[in-house]
Amino acid sequence: WVQGFPKKNFGFINNQTVCYPCGNYILFLDIETKTRTALQCQTGQVGAFAANVNSQVLAFSDRKLNPIIHIYTFPELSKLTELKGNAQLDYTLLAFSFTGSYLASYSSIPEFVLSVWNWQENTLLCSVSQPGVTATSLSFNPMNWQQLCFVNESSVTIWCIERNNDEYHLKQNPVKLPDGQRSMRPHKDLFFPVSHSQDPYHGPDLPISAIAGLV
Repeated sequence: WVQGFPKKNFGFINNQTVCYPCGNYILFLDIETKTRTALQCQTGQVGAFAANVNSQVLAFSDRKLNPIIHIYTFPELSKLTELKGNAQLDYTLLAFSFTGSYLASYSSIPEFVLSVWNWQENTLLCSVSQPGVTATSLSFNPMNWQQLCFVNESSVTIWCIERNNDEYHLKQNPVKLPDGQRSMRPHKDLFFPVSHSQDPYHGPDLPISAIAGLV
C-alpha cells in the first residue's frame, strides 16, 4: 500500500479538504483533523482529475478503452452522472468552470479533442480536434466561463465558447508570446504589407490582394 502526491493533480474540494488521485483511488485529506477518506475507481486506475470547490463536486476519468468521466459529490461521495464522449484511449486534462455547470476535457492520442460539457445535464456542448497537440494545462477564466485557457509546450491559446441559443462553438484566439530575448515577434499582417511610407518611391500602401492582382 503506497500513498503519494502527484506533481500537479490535486485541489481543494472545500475549505479544509484537499483531494488528489492515487492509483485506483481518489484520496481526501482533512487538513485540520488529518483524517483521510478514499473513493475507489471501480474500473481501474484514475486518469485525469479535477475538483470544484464552489459546487463541492469532483470529476475523474478512468484509464481503459473508451474511458468515461465520472462526476461525484463531496462529502457524500455519491455519483451524480457519467460523461461518455468519443475518446478511445485516455483523457489528459479536466477543468471545472468557476461559475455554472460546465466542464472542459481534453483527450489524448488519437483524437486530441477539446470538449466542453454541461455536466448537470449530461450533454456535450461543443468540441474541436487539434491533431498532434499535447496539452499541459487547461483552465476556465474565473470571471467568464465562456473563455478557456489552453496551454501546450510551445503556445498559449484562449478558446472562446460562442453561443447562439442552443448551439455552441469553440473559437480559437492564439496569444502572442515573447521570444527567448523577451521581445515580441513582429505580427505578420495578412492583409496589408509592410509599410513603405518612409520611402515615397514605392508609392501608397495597397492591400496584398490588390498587389497580387486578386479580386
